[in-house]
Amino acid sequence: MRKSIILSSALIAGSFSFTALAESPNWRYVEGGYALLDTDAAEYDGVGVNAKYLLQNNIYLNGDYTNVTDNGFDINTITAGAGYRIPLNGMTDAYVGVNFERVDTDAVEENGYSINTGVRSMVTPELELLGEVGYYDVDDGDMSVKVGANFYFTQNWAAGVSYKKIDNVDMTLVSARYAF
Repeated sequence: MRKSIILSSALIAGSFSFTALAESPNWRYVEGGYALLDTDAAEYDGVGVNAKYLLQNNIYLNGDYTNVTDNGFDINTITAGAGYRIPLNGMTDAYVGVNFERVDTDAVEENGYSINTGVRSMVTPELELLGEVGYYDVDDGDMSVKVGANFYFTQNWAAGVSYKKIDNVDMTLVSARYAF
């Protein structure tokens, strides 16, 4: 019990000291880069792009497009949705979102939805971290987990990497981001 109190106190104190150094994550950006989709059957690679745009009242819109291929077999995924941002402190935001999902392959086209919740935090003025859990239902429902990091070289430009797992599918994106 004493260890958990000490650990909790250290985390809270640490978040206060970082608050003076970093601002809240930017919710208006576009990013794109190299996408890798790994399944039990094959490994696909290609491009991925995504964007978020914060409207008034903490509502945001988001969209993702990925095109990957392996030996001439293509997989295209599209995500379009909206969510709500919840500022937790000066450097950290939580969010909840709901999305339309589409998976289009050479063999099948399917539509579905996803629901997610997560946390984005500027742990330093240059480093943003992301953690997310969700539910993804296109063919059958599965839990999803996503982690990511972006390093800002300037106020507007960042390099990042994200990893998302849904059932037996691992998705990695190495990207460049422009925040506006």
